[in-house]
Amino acid sequence: MSKKIRVAIVGGGIAGLALAANLFRYQHLDVSLYEAAPKFSEIGAGISFGANAVKAIECLNLAAEYHAIADQVAQPFQDVWFQWRNGYNDEYLSSSVAPKVGQSSVHRADFLDSILKQVPREKCYFNKKLASLEETANEVILSFQDGTSAHADYVIGADGIHSAVRNYVLASQQLQTAHPQFTGTWAYRGIIQYQDFKQALEQAGLDVQIADVPQMLLGKDKHILTFPIRRGEQINIVAFKSDRSQNTLPEGTAWTQPVDQNTMLADFSDWSESCQILLKLIEKPSIWALHELAELDTYQSASGRVILMGDAAHAMLPHQGAGAGQGLEDAVILAALFEEKSLGKHTLPKLSQVYEDLRKPRACQVQRTSRESGEIYELCSSQYSTFEQVGEHLIHRFDWLWQHPIEQDIAFAKAQMKIQFAS
Repeated sequence: MSKKIRVAIVGGGIAGLALAANLFRYQHLDVSLYEAAPKFSEIGAGISFGANAVKAIECLNLAAEYHAIADQVAQPFQDVWFQWRNGYNDEYLSSSVAPKVGQSSVHRADFLDSILKQVPREKCYFNKKLASLEETANEVILSFQDGTSAHADYVIGADGIHSAVRNYVLASQQLQTAHPQFTGTWAYRGIIQYQDFKQALEQAGLDVQIADVPQMLLGKDKHILTFPIRRGEQINIVAFKSDRSQNTLPEGTAWTQPVDQNTMLADFSDWSESCQILLKLIEKPSIWALHELAELDTYQSASGRVILMGDAAHAMLPHQGAGAGQGLEDAVILAALFEEKSLGKHTLPKLSQVYEDLRKPRACQVQRTSRESGEIYELCSSQYSTFEQVGEHLIHRFDWLWQHPIEQDIAFAKAQMKIQFAS
């Protein structure tokens, strides 16, 4: 009997864990997962998934776990992704509708916990921050900062925007290191109680749909989004402000930090009464400096035995709610490719090429359009300069993203592998 292929996954975020949960099922693989932190954990709060991401979750055999905790908006707004409004006066502009999915969202930590039920903990190793990678003719050697090492036939870098695996991949191809770039956008974040917000709107005589339906409130160089989490009992809020002339952070500035509520309120002092009510309910806001990666030239090392996925490959702005979904699409394709039982060490580089050829063009397009969407929301697009133009455009802007045929990608990937095996 041939030896199992040793696969090392570096990074235990949502995308890496979702992939691991599938690869652990394959008897022809010996899978290990290495996480830099002392335990699996997700920072942040709510996370929203588009229809394509929900389909990817289902393809990854995580549908039951996800749908058991996912939020969906009550009828008759169950298909609404977001309502679009003028942030200065609450004027309704339009809605983006994702049929049969709508605004599907969860708390990050809840989703991580649901995936962990499918992952054997004895194959997960913690406090393993990658220091370096080295390739020999027969294997890849992973060295960790705690002085230990591991050996694999194939390494998958799911280690996020600060990826050490990415540094190795690009260096192996004699390409420059890709550093995260500050975008000039800051995001205030917080969670409030749904009932508190709805009651406050009612008392003020304002439109309660602003509490009941996910919102995108738009304005010049700023926008606010809201969506439900925790079975609708809470509302996740992100309020963005941008200075597009600023592309570097002062040295020593933390990417994430607590912020005084009055600072946040001052930034939105000229916005509508409902926005004031919303933001005042965030008792202890935090603020996040948003970074992204430039589009990479490659997702694989020169040997084809080390690859990138998720934010390590294509970290993007959150303006389409698409970053995690792209990591999950990566996981879907890799899970489909690794299902092939006749895989051998010599075919792993071919697997990498099929993965890159299929995933890189789409992920790069989502990176670009996520950046462009932020420009549109904040009235900085020359194509859509008025609220009316923005509202009309956003009705169908995301159809191409959500309606992507992931099942066709799976079939195409498997067919390409057969072609590669025959060559």
